[in-house]
Amino acid sequence: VRAILHLHINMSHFYFLLATVLQRLFCSHLASLSAFCKRQCSILPSQLVSLADSVFSQSDGNYKKAIATAAIPAALGAYVLYYWRQGRDLPPGPVGLPLIGRLPWTDPKNLHLTMQKVAEKYGDITSFYLGSRLFIVLNSYPMMKEMLDDYNFAGRPRLRLFLKLTRDCGIIFTEGYMWSQHRRLSLRTLRDFGFARAETVEMVDDQLDSIFQTLDEAATSVTPMEVLGTFILASNSIITEMTLGHRFERNDPEFQKVNKLIKKLLEEGIVQTASALFPAVERFIVLFPLSSSVVHDVEYLHSFIRKEIQQREKVMVDESTEPECLCDVYIHEKRKAEKAGNFETFKEFQLIRVILEFFLAGTDTTARSIEWLLLYMAFYPVVQNRVQNELDSVIGQSRRPRMQDRTELHYTSAVIDETYRKASLAAIGVFHRAVEETHFHGYRIPSDAFIIPNVYGVHHRAEYWERPNEFYPEHFLDDEGRYRSSPYLIPFLIGRRSCVGESLARMEIVLFFTAIMQRYRVRPAPESAAKKDDILSGWMGSLRIPGEYRLIFDRR
Repeated sequence: VRAILHLHINMSHFYFLLATVLQRLFCSHLASLSAFCKRQCSILPSQLVSLADSVFSQSDGNYKKAIATAAIPAALGAYVLYYWRQGRDLPPGPVGLPLIGRLPWTDPKNLHLTMQKVAEKYGDITSFYLGSRLFIVLNSYPMMKEMLDDYNFAGRPRLRLFLKLTRDCGIIFTEGYMWSQHRRLSLRTLRDFGFARAETVEMVDDQLDSIFQTLDEAATSVTPMEVLGTFILASNSIITEMTLGHRFERNDPEFQKVNKLIKKLLEEGIVQTASALFPAVERFIVLFPLSSSVVHDVEYLHSFIRKEIQQREKVMVDESTEPECLCDVYIHEKRKAEKAGNFETFKEFQLIRVILEFFLAGTDTTARSIEWLLLYMAFYPVVQNRVQNELDSVIGQSRRPRMQDRTELHYTSAVIDETYRKASLAAIGVFHRAVEETHFHGYRIPSDAFIIPNVYGVHHRAEYWERPNEFYPEHFLDDEGRYRSSPYLIPFLIGRRSCVGESLARMEIVLFFTAIMQRYRVRPAPESAAKKDDILSGWMGSLRIPGEYRLIFDRR
C-alpha cells in the first residue's frame, strides 16, 4: 500500500509541476488544472512551485531558454503520468524506466531466470514493461491453464515484420477462422499420415541407419562431437517426407542450404526482438540490413516450398489420386474449396506457410530435445546405466525399440520426462496476445498486451516438484517404481495454442533416444566434463540451448 501511495504522490508531483510550467508559459486558464493538482497532492507543493518558478527566474526573460530548460522534466512528467495511468489495475510487478522498461535488469540470454525472480517476489501473475511493450507473465499452472484456454488470450503478436513475412497465413502467427480451420486440418493430417502409421516408424528407422553410421565413425576414432546437426538433418528429413511426400539425400546442396537457413532463422532473433519490444520503431525495422537478410532467407524458403508444391500438383491429377502427404491433402482441400467459390482459405501461400512452420517448429525442437537427453546421460552416468539396464531387460539387443515398448520402460520414460522438465526447452513458451481488454482474477489485461506462459517457472516450482533444482527422474515414478505422469509437465504447452505436432515429436524423441542408448554409451569430452554446470545452465535463444560441448560415443 505504501508503495502504491508513494507512486501516486510522485505522479501528482509530476502532474503539478507540468501544469505549473505550462501555466507560466502560455495561459492563465490552466490555473484550474494546477488547483486540481494541489488538491491531489498536499505534500511538498511549495517546493514544486519554487522549482517551476526557478525555471523562469533564471531565464532572464528568455522564454526559449525557459522552454528548453523545462522541456525535460515536463516531458518526463507527462511520460511517467501516461504509464502510471496505463498501469492502473494491472497485475503486480516491478517498475521500469521510461521507454526501456525493465531491460537494464533483464538478462537477454536468461530471460526465464529473470521472470523466475519476478514470480518469486510478485506471485502467480505479474506484469512489467520490456522496452515499451507490456508483458503479462503467468507463473503457476492453474493461472496458465485458465488463461490459455480462453479464446480472448489466444491471439498472436501482430508485428509488422511477421505480417510482412507471413501475409497473415499459416498457423503459428494467425488468429480466428483461418487459424482454427488449418489447425484442425493439420491435426487430422498428422494423425492420418504421421504418428498413426507404420510408415512413420520406417522413416525413423531409415534416419537411425544414417545416425548410426555417423556415430559409429565417431566411436571408432574416439572423436568428440557436437550432435545437434546430425539430429536436425534426421528430423528435417522426416518432416520433409511427411509434408512433401519424398525425402532428399543428405548431401543434396539445396536440402543442406534449407537446413542452414532454418538453423540461422531460429538462432538469430534480434530483429524480431526489437520489433516486439519497441512498437514506436517497428515500422522502421524492415529498413534494417539484418531485417532485409531475414526477409531474403524466408523468401528463399518460400520459393523452395513453392517448387515442391508444384511438383505435387502434377502428381495429384484428380480427386481419385490417394494423398501421400500433408501437401497432397491441402491440394485436395484447395480444389474442393475453389469449386465451391472459396479462393482464400486454401490459397497456395497458406500451404507454403503451413509447411514452412512445420519445418521451423518441428525440426529444431526434436533435435534439441535429443541433444539435452544425451547431455544429461553423459553427465549422469548412473542414470544412463539404469536406462540401459532397463532397455536390455525389456527389449534386448536383437531388435530396435518401438513405441509399444514404452509401457514397460518405466525408468526410461521417467528420464525422458525429467529431461523435458529440467531442460524446459520452450522456457517462456510462445507469446500470446490479449485480443480485447478484459479482466482476469481482478486484474485488467489491456488489449494487445503480450502474454508469456512461464513454463520454466512451473517446471521449477517447489510446490509441484520434490527436488525442483535437481535432475531427479523419481519425480515421475511412484512408490513401486512405475512411471507416472504429472499435469505440471508442459513441454509442448497447454491450451488452445498447444503444439500441433506434439504426438509426432514425442514419438521421434522416444525412438531416437532409446535406440541410441541401446547401442552406445555416451560421455562428455574431457574439456566438457569440466564445464558441466555452464553447459547445463545453457542460454535462451528461440529455445533453451545448452552451452558449447563435445560428447564421446562408445559402442556397447
